[in-house]
Amino acid sequence: MKRAIILIALVATVVACGGNKEEKSTAKVNLVENYLALKDALVATDGAKAQKAANDFLEINNNDALTADLKTIAGSTDVATQRIAFEGLSANMYSIVKAGGSETVLYKQYCPMAFNNKGAYWLAAEEEVNNPYFGDVMLHCGSVQETINQ
Repeated sequence: MKRAIILIALVATVVACGGNKEEKSTAKVNLVENYLALKDALVATDGAKAQKAANDFLEINNNDALTADLKTIAGSTDVATQRIAFEGLSANMYSIVKAGGSETVLYKQYCPMAFNNKGAYWLAAEEEVNNPYFGDVMLHCGSVQETINQ
């Protein structure tokens, strides 16, 4: 009888942990999807679209490290202001993805000319460089620095 109770408890623990893992995985996917939508709005140099993407991102955000930059982007339609905050957001997203993996392959990309040649990174789902810091002014400025796999 004791063995049966222990076995049931063990199975319940494994099932419960598996469900929790799924929730964490889904939350991470949502963060990445929302980040990429915001990045794409900045690539298009569309301040209103970036503002909406940041507000959508804030609604599902469960990571305090992302909140301040998201609020800055959501609080403005000025693309220059949004791009400055996006640099910090990108650094934090990189840390999150590196620590927890990614459901899809992501590319850490770098533009050496961003912010008066200081340089800046971002994440992308495609290997082709589409620069969120310059948009159509210098759309393909940059290079892939790292491929992040699951």
